Formats: sequence, structure tokens, C-alpha cells
Amino acid sequence: MTDSKTPQVSDALAVFTHTGSAPVQFELHDKGVVRQQGDAREFTAFADILDLCLVGAGPIAAASSLDAFAYRTHEAHDWTVVDSSISEFAQFMDAFRERYVAQRLPVLEAVIEDGGRVAFRYIEAGEFPTLKTRELALSAQGLHKDGKVWPYDALQRIDLDDWSETITLQDDSGKPVFSCPATQILSSDLLVNLAYDRLGQMAETV
Repeated sequence: MTDSKTPQVSDALAVFTHTGSAPVQFELHDKGVVRQQGDAREFTAFADILDLCLVGAGPIAAASSLDAFAYRTHEAHDWTVVDSSISEFAQFMDAFRERYVAQRLPVLEAVIEDGGRVAFRYIEAGEFPTLKTRELALSAQGLHKDGKVWPYDALQRIDLDDWSETITLQDDSGKPVFSCPATQILSSDLLVNLAYDRLGQMAETV
């Protein structure tokens, strides 16, 4: 289990605030983030975050038009939302995503090494926070989707289209197995990094 002792504000790498009718403050720490509202302080370790949702103005928003992001540690838990009214929102979001990948990715890699599956959810319908999602998963055996398994040696390297910001996985014939806008995938940064790692390891062994 991750040590969830709440760090002090003096130890924060940066502090981001919103001073509206409901003042809230987020502290960025190396291992996690603290949300403070009034006297209540809540620490969330990056390694424990299950889902990171990038929220935009439309049903399929581009990364450049994001106006909020949200995170949670369990599918049944409420989302913690960070909206663009927070000071230096873009800087905070980028730093959050970078540290989230750095802290959470080793946890997921360990799950796969131990024989488990790592599930990712992608949005099929709805608007945040009422989302209808479907799942795909990665394991040591390959990509799991809709009851089928594609071994890594039957997949091409993951394609991330910089213009459309769409993540695509294709089989060895070039047929798309999975394709979805990055902002419609929960924790899309982790999916991309984990898929790159697994496909890269397979490429090194053939």
C-alpha cells in the first residue's frame, strides 16, 4: 500500500489556487497532490490514481481545448475535479500528468509481470461525470478487447496521430483493432506508455 500521509504545504513543489466563491487549493508534490478546501486537506498519491479523465467543452474535445481534468482512486469513488479557473491551469495539468505516469506506470508494469491484467476504460457515450465506458486490457499475453486477445507479436507499434490526437492499435495486416481519441480514454497517457513498453519488449525478442 502507498503511504498516504498528508505532506505539508511547505514541502510542495508548487501551489495552484482558485479564489472564487468556494476557494480551493491544490498542492503539487513529488508523490501526489493535496486538495485543500477550508481546513480540510486530502492527499492522493499518484501511484494510487485509477482513472484520469481529461474534460473538454464538447463530446470529443481536443487536448488544446481542455477546460478541466479529474481523477479518482476507485471506479466507485467520486471524481476530484480541477477546472481551468485554477491558477496556471495548463502548467498544473502538464505537471500532474507527467508525475502520474512516472509514479503509476511501475505499479501497472508490476501487475502484468505478476500475471495480471491492466484494464483501461474508454468513453462510449455520455458527458462528464455521467459516462458510459467500455474496457480493454493489457496483460503479458497481449491486448484484450471484446472477448478477444491479440498477442503483441500480432500488433503493430501504437500510432498516435498528432493532428487528430487519436490513439490507434493495428494488427499486423494494418487493420485497426482499437482506435479512439486520446481525450476519450481514461488515463490515456498510461495506456500509450504501457502499450509502447509491451510492444517494444516484444520487438526486442523477435
